[in-house]
Amino acid sequence: MKLSKGLEDSDKDIYIFGLYQGAILLLNICTSLLIGVILNMVFEIILYLIFFIPLRIFAGGYHAKTQLRCYIMSSATTVLILLGIRFLQRYSSIWELICFVVAFCVIWIFVPVADANKPLLDKEKISYKKKVRKILVILTAIAGIAYILKEFVVMTVIEMSVCFLSIILIMGLYKNKKLMKNSEQG
Repeated sequence: MKLSKGLEDSDKDIYIFGLYQGAILLLNICTSLLIGVILNMVFEIILYLIFFIPLRIFAGGYHAKTQLRCYIMSSATTVLILLGIRFLQRYSSIWELICFVVAFCVIWIFVPVADANKPLLDKEKISYKKKVRKILVILTAIAGIAYILKEFVVMTVIEMSVCFLSIILIMGLYKNKKLMKNSEQG
């Protein structure tokens, strides 16, 4: 049976799920923008979302068990990221570069990291690895150009995006290892 204009009744749940996920994404983006407004860092949060979201989509890593926990953790980490960006803009050092290089290597080696909530097929793993590596190289090039042009905000936001993603990947690997250990014992 058709709902309307070619939509099958059997696909109704898929459309509802898609709309729900879209609404959750929109809520997270709006919350991030609001945090950016509150901290007077709108430009930084827009850049962060532009740089981080494509990486996160394909890289995987830690995922919270519930939508609410994800929302709370995302909001809290957004505040921490923006404060980190503010700090690095004032107190930049060689450690910033070292952290970026280490984070780059972590991502390059371990991406993608599947999750129990988001398992990946072998074909997806290969495709996602290529996409993340390509995005990572592009972001690194943009950061290098930003450094040359003295656009340190852009460079710092990219560094924070890459560093935070590496932390999410490490957390995902740890969670997966812990789950495997628990399933072997149980």
